[in-house]
Amino acid sequence: MIVEQQVYFMIKSDELDPGQITQYVGVEPTRSEAKESRRGRKSGRLIPPRHEWMLDSGLADTTSLNEQVEAVMNQLAGAWDRIGELTAGGAAATLVMLRSFEPGEHSSPRGLVLDEEAISFLHRAGADLWIDEYDLS
Repeated sequence: MIVEQQVYFMIKSDELDPGQITQYVGVEPTRSEAKESRRGRKSGRLIPPRHEWMLDSGLADTTSLNEQVEAVMNQLAGAWDRIGELTAGGAAATLVMLRSFEPGEHSSPRGLVLDEEAISFLHRAGADLWIDEYDLS
């Protein structure tokens, strides 16, 4: 059973702090964190290693992933070219789709990352991406 699902868009940068990313993109983040602004609980190292800028869907965690993706995309509607300029300059941009399930007998970490090259191939082919998940517990 799905316990939580969340979608957010993240921009990470070594050079630009969250305020500079906000100014460049023209969209206020839901949350952000400056590079090395805190210490890790276990390691004691300064984290995060890069500046982080994040935009949540703003919808309840019971809302479908499709609706949350659409909400994030709509919030960034006029900013895609500017985000592209940031990534061309060394920043990293990621759409994160997170889903948590109730722990069970066969529970294990689940995740999928499609890099820019894979997304580019799909784009060039005019293809969609469909991710199916099943909880068989």
